[in-house]
Amino acid sequence: MAVAPETAIMALYCDFENVALGVRDAKYDKFDIKPVLERLLLKGSIVVKKAYCDWERYKGFKSTMHEASFELIEIPHLRQSGKNSADIRLVVDALDLCYTKSHVNTFVIISGDSDFSPLVSKLREND
Repeated sequence: MAVAPETAIMALYCDFENVALGVRDAKYDKFDIKPVLERLLLKGSIVVKKAYCDWERYKGFKSTMHEASFELIEIPHLRQSGKNSADIRLVVDALDLCYTKSHVNTFVIISGDSDFSPLVSKLREND
């Protein structure tokens, strides 16, 4: 008897400012989250959706992300240490979920940089 592949129970974290800057630099019109969500839903269900950004600077995207049921995490654009506060908050939230919610078996990170490589390594350790 064939075993059905495990259905993914996903937590989705979006470093929105980084994505928006990448879209701008690539000269695309606008970032559209819908195709991303459609593709992910083919793999399973998404139980957490969070997007991190200084939403005051990206007001034009707020309604689209709200309609897609994202929790918008406000990260004021103040850099004292030189490190992006959104990255730090995203990592803390993902690790918190990893250690407290065992039903989530897949973490999805939408970003345009490699800052999250250590997070990915830690999440894999706890698989």
